[in-house]
Amino acid sequence: MKKNYIKFLLSAVIISGSLITAQAEDLVVLEENFDKLEAVTDAGIHKYGKNPWTGKDKEGVEYQPNYNTLVNAGYADDLNGWSSHTTYLYSCQGFVRISKTNYGGDLVSPKFTALEGMEPTDVTLSWQAIGYSSRPVYEGDTYVSGETHDYQWYAVAVLGAGKIEGAKKMGKIAYIDAEKNPLSVEAACLEIPTDCFITKDTLEAWGFAGTKQQLIIKGATAETQVAFMSVIPNIKTTAYATTDMPIATDAPHDTNNKVNRVIFDNIKVVAQKGSSVEDIKVAKEVKPRKVIENGQFYIIVDDKKFNAMGVEVK
Repeated sequence: MKKNYIKFLLSAVIISGSLITAQAEDLVVLEENFDKLEAVTDAGIHKYGKNPWTGKDKEGVEYQPNYNTLVNAGYADDLNGWSSHTTYLYSCQGFVRISKTNYGGDLVSPKFTALEGMEPTDVTLSWQAIGYSSRPVYEGDTYVSGETHDYQWYAVAVLGAGKIEGAKKMGKIAYIDAEKNPLSVEAACLEIPTDCFITKDTLEAWGFAGTKQQLIIKGATAETQVAFMSVIPNIKTTAYATTDMPIATDAPHDTNNKVNRVIFDNIKVVAQKGSSVEDIKVAKEVKPRKVIENGQFYIIVDDKKFNAMGVEVK
């Protein structure tokens, strides 16, 4: 029975190429909705505030710890492996915010460990980003709008293996590494549409189509990380706007190029289809064989080794 099962599995790798391809395309490397930040206390009150700005929400919660505070309080696990080199990362109810009034911030992903043992792989990175509005205006206890919105540009960079593809604008961004050493990174520079800043409340803003973004990362590995950052992280600045990335002129209200706060959620990394699957499909004249190493099942075709997903490993 066991031999017949192995024979069927080997045949499926070659014959059912379409199935393997679908599996490879659907390999979720990373997915984060910051659900852990929705936690409630024993009293039934949310642990973190709903508002991305300072001040109490309707439940009376105003706790928006930065990364250092979270770590020191023993709550780092609530970020599910995400971190910050600048410490200017703030936890809110089901989402995060980077930067504070005069300081840029960042959000750093966990490593792409789901790619362990694979060749460098192309992945799609998708996320949502909402611009920050200050000077909140209320009608009764309901937030209606902000009279001023922050500078609307931010950056996305790859740390480790991989290169961004598909960005309309790339640039060198001043950054720091995990040890606070100065660093310059090649990053995608993205502009938040002026209709994608907070209105009424953050939950409503997640429904705005312009908040959704996507990039390709070519050649990602298990060591790859992605960083979302303000244009000048961890440096007090008097003005962010440049000739290449000017302050918005079509905003329905005032703009401020001295602050660069951005709100993030719904981040996902999905592996792209690789050529290794096609290699298996066309190798019909080569008899495959199976091996088990350290309890893991592999398929050998010619001199290449593939996992059960049809992705080549070395």
